[in-house]
Amino acid sequence: MQSLQPAYVLHSRRFRESSLVVELITPTLGRHAVLAKGALGGKGRRAALLQPFVPLLLDWRGRGELPVLTDCEAAGAAHQLGGPALYCGLYVNELVLRLCDRGDPHSTLFPVYAACIGELAGSPPENAALEPILRRFELRLLEELGIGLALERDHRGQAIDPHRRYDYRLDEGAVPVAGAEAGYAGATLLALARGRFDAAGQRREARRLMRRVIDARLGGRPLRSRELFRPTRTTP
Repeated sequence: MQSLQPAYVLHSRRFRESSLVVELITPTLGRHAVLAKGALGGKGRRAALLQPFVPLLLDWRGRGELPVLTDCEAAGAAHQLGGPALYCGLYVNELVLRLCDRGDPHSTLFPVYAACIGELAGSPPENAALEPILRRFELRLLEELGIGLALERDHRGQAIDPHRRYDYRLDEGAVPVAGAEAGYAGATLLALARGRFDAAGQRREARRLMRRVIDARLGGRPLRSRELFRPTRTTP
């Protein structure tokens, strides 16, 4: 690298005695990993900086999958996430780690990620405030992966009717169905498309739909961060 690169830490793990393998999200390389040699040694200044939700400026040297970190400084104050917002932030980080391959640029994802973390840090702790932030990020992430959801028109191109109910088929889109409890309300699909929900029922249905889509993408592999939400009786 020739200049400092903006980045956020998604996850880190110990490597040998005093080093860290650090998984990052960056604006030009997407998900990327570096080796922070000696980060745990000495006064541990780098280890203190290489934490999630801290805006960073980094430099590294070397080719291959694990270049060596050579410079590290904070680009701003750490976002203070606590309680449910912290769980949401860890969930967002795990989504990026699990769904994005290293080296795929995903050039528009970095500002979306940074905005999401900032919104979580400034949000009230209630589900009504946090869930729309997660839904907006999930949708943008899926768009980056080439599997964006069609939420404003059904499988035949007709405008979604807020008063009808729809099944959402991953290979077709929204398909009208009969029954007051079947599928998802059209109003929920439209609310999800605009990223704002008028009722708790819409939030629950949107969460159920997004979980189904993401689980299909994960191939049935569980997300560990969802376990953090068990005491709150909600999961993203």
